[in-house]
Amino acid sequence: MMGESEDSVQPANWPAAMTWLGQNLGVHWALCVTVTLLASLAIFAGMVHFLRHYQSDGFLRAERPLAEINAQRASFGDKNNLLRYLKAENLMHSPGAASLLQGIGPGLMQTAVKVALPYTKEDLRFLPSDSLGSSILGFNISFAGMSPADAAARVQLMGDYLRDTMLREDLLNSIHVRAGEVRVAQRSLDNKLIVKRVELQEASRKLDALKVIAARYPEASKHESRQLLSSDTDSSRYLSPVMQLVGVESDIADIKNELMSLEREAAQNNLHLRFYAGAEKLDPAMKSGKNLLADLERLRVETFKDASPDDEQAREVANKIDLMAELLRTRHLVNTRFTSGPTLAVGRTGPGIVLMLFFSLVLGGIIGLATVAVLGWWRAGKGTHLVRASF
Repeated sequence: MMGESEDSVQPANWPAAMTWLGQNLGVHWALCVTVTLLASLAIFAGMVHFLRHYQSDGFLRAERPLAEINAQRASFGDKNNLLRYLKAENLMHSPGAASLLQGIGPGLMQTAVKVALPYTKEDLRFLPSDSLGSSILGFNISFAGMSPADAAARVQLMGDYLRDTMLREDLLNSIHVRAGEVRVAQRSLDNKLIVKRVELQEASRKLDALKVIAARYPEASKHESRQLLSSDTDSSRYLSPVMQLVGVESDIADIKNELMSLEREAAQNNLHLRFYAGAEKLDPAMKSGKNLLADLERLRVETFKDASPDDEQAREVANKIDLMAELLRTRHLVNTRFTSGPTLAVGRTGPGIVLMLFFSLVLGGIIGLATVAVLGWWRAGKGTHLVRASF
């Protein structure tokens, strides 16, 4: 049985197979050529569509500490964050929006968006390690598209999205940090005010006591025998009660000045607290960075709308808030910009036309031969079936 099974497996008769294929090819050469040309044309068109694109490049200048960028990196590749930005800025139907939404993620941020460092590998060879700063210059952004305008639109949209995300993250972080700082300052100033008021009460009581003593002993001021000023082996000097009154009154004046400064600082801190407490209530769920900055500026106007122009305390606080908003606007919306690109491609990038044409013809020829072979096999099988049916 073993021998019979081994004899039943016949080796492939390649010469006969090639002869059979040649015979069918001679009969169906027109079909083979037609299928080859159509398949080659379809393959070539597909390769051009999927492998050759128009590429646009751009450099978004954004000088930042590397630690800040690393903290925001997760937000850059967050699909929900991109969706929020597109909806908030009415860009859902803009060119490139659908492709960015489909491809956003850590992989896209590593291939299409690359951090530009201030030093190249060649520069590091000549620079001491202790002089290197941990910062970036910006982002190199590259995208491919079906047209030069489509590719450039994707680069522009990605740059605008990165810029807005950095603004949004920085703004929210500033609000939460400053809100915490003013709350801590409120407790600290309250304690300082308590201490200064106690000092003022003690100094006032001491002044009243010295006034009573000076009135009770009017002649005591003529003798320097009330309080020791300095002493040595030869002589001793004392302050009179009247001089002590002058000293205590001077201390009280200093304490009152310090108390007025603390009260002014506390009043300004309360204005800061009212503003940042309102800023914390701004709903950032469906707002972009530009929307949040606009809301912050409106809140500033609402907070100080009843303040008098002559109120220097309120004006100083308002100026500090305006300064913070202006610094954020300058840093993220003015200084963060494309210094190169987005470029408009003048030609496609990808494999060469000749190479793709060669592979298209090879694959098309294989498909044409396969078609002839399948047709010959089918007709041969059909003929055999008819012969058997006639018996």
